[in-house]
Amino acid sequence: MFAHVDINNCYVSCETLFQPHLRGRVVVVLSNNDGCVIARSNEAKAIGIKMADAEFLVRKHLAENNAIIFSSNYALYADMSARMMNNLARYTPMLMVYSIDEAFLDLQNIRGLDLHKHAQLTSTNVMRDTGLSITLGIGPTMALAKLANKAAKKLKRDYLVLDTEARIKDAVKKFPIEDVWGIGPAYYSKLRQYNIMTAQDFRELKPDFVRQHMTVQGWRLHQELWGKPCNVINDVAERSKGIESSQSFNIYQTTLEPIEEAAAMHAAAVALKLRQQKSMAITLTIYLRTNKHNIKHDQHYPSITVKVPFAANSTHQLTRIAVQAIRAIWQPGYNYLKTGVRVTGIIPENEVQYNLFTKYEHSREQKLAGLMDDLNGRYGRGTLRLAVDSLERKWAMKQEYLSKQYTTDWKDIIVTQ
Repeated sequence: MFAHVDINNCYVSCETLFQPHLRGRVVVVLSNNDGCVIARSNEAKAIGIKMADAEFLVRKHLAENNAIIFSSNYALYADMSARMMNNLARYTPMLMVYSIDEAFLDLQNIRGLDLHKHAQLTSTNVMRDTGLSITLGIGPTMALAKLANKAAKKLKRDYLVLDTEARIKDAVKKFPIEDVWGIGPAYYSKLRQYNIMTAQDFRELKPDFVRQHMTVQGWRLHQELWGKPCNVINDVAERSKGIESSQSFNIYQTTLEPIEEAAAMHAAAVALKLRQQKSMAITLTIYLRTNKHNIKHDQHYPSITVKVPFAANSTHQLTRIAVQAIRAIWQPGYNYLKTGVRVTGIIPENEVQYNLFTKYEHSREQKLAGLMDDLNGRYGRGTLRLAVDSLERKWAMKQEYLSKQYTTDWKDIIVTQ
């Protein structure tokens, strides 16, 4: 059996946890640059606020309902997510973090386990230990566990266990096919052509038909909805095939210096992610974007891919390459709105191919990177950075409604009396 767990209204829950007086109010969290709605309280959902609604389009409606608005506070959300994952690990021999607010638990090898009691215990204790409300779905496959989770939310329950064929049939009977894990817009459109409207309709299709029209991924989903596991929980995260860091500017940028600063910041972020997964990258791509939605502006979408001389994960090396690359593609006269850095060709850090004819100071670079990581880990991210990565970051994304760093910044820690 597998369990799927996620935090209810994750970003909103993190905000109201430290401001409990906001519970019961209309609360929304906005995306980068306060662009659109990415999290909503149940009260916000009730007044018709939808995911991805542009902030400027719903601004009046939110004001009329005395709504509370927050900018995305990713440091807070990531820390609270880590706390929840650490708590969940107590209730399973194997945990797979699926995203910032959800995880899969392997419950197969726990003898004498009462699934209903275990689900209730997990939900109650996570709420007690973290303050976060979660929903659990349990089923014989990962797809059914995910389906059980969504069904539990619709039933306004803390958990739902699909441990018998009768319970599985009852759950899939009216479950919308578009809400099934793995059914995207393309598959949904195709299935509608064959009048497949529910998970039960999909289960009744012949396996050969599914494989012919939905490839092996669709076939695996079909098998999982029949209770036959095709996906497994990995206790070791797979190595990323590509890592990217990008961000829109708060205002248009027309000069090179702030764009260089942003490129340096993204290169440092990518380098840190590489080191965290003990990897190195062989190629680096950097790009610039103007605002494609503003037809009054001239458009420019340059990018360049550079082969790294030696596979690297050093902030110094990747930043040097990124800054040189951005200078090569930037052109005056354009209103740039976004830049980003992406690395590919990712290999394990112990599989670097050296060159007999070129000096490569690998150990020196690793010591410098390790020193930066230690200091930033102790005193806060960005405490030690390269000079090209400005301290001011006037171009940084707009966050007019940012809450405090309650768990990651000493000056914002809540004081009780």
